[in-house]
Amino acid sequence: MTILWYKSQGLPHQEIAKLSDAAPNTVTATIRTYTEKGLTALVERNFHCPASQLDPYRSELAAYFAAHPPRTLKEAAAEIERLTGLSFTLPHVRNFLLSLGLSRKKQEAFQDRWMIRSEKSKNHLFAIG
Repeated sequence: MTILWYKSQGLPHQEIAKLSDAAPNTVTATIRTYTEKGLTALVERNFHCPASQLDPYRSELAAYFAAHPPRTLKEAAAEIERLTGLSFTLPHVRNFLLSLGLSRKKQEAFQDRWMIRSEKSKNHLFAIG
């Protein structure tokens, strides 16, 4: 809407792009869409969102990882390949696990280890001193 308002004020496309913080191609596409199809076409946004190859296995993998949470992304990737026969890069595996609702608890694990080590070191220092 901002782009259209700036255009109605007679500003050039480059100026509209700067003021609206949009790419010049976006300004041109927005104005062209409005001119050809009207305001309702601008409200409807059709983003290309390809389906993942893992979608048919989503419920099976969610149940498996809920019962057997992976320790590393490599472990998760190996399990996905074993269960589905599909191989993926680690960033894709990370995004898929996050979409399942799984997340790493690095900070909690680190704190638990730190507390155990600090207690051991306290006992150790206490025994020496």
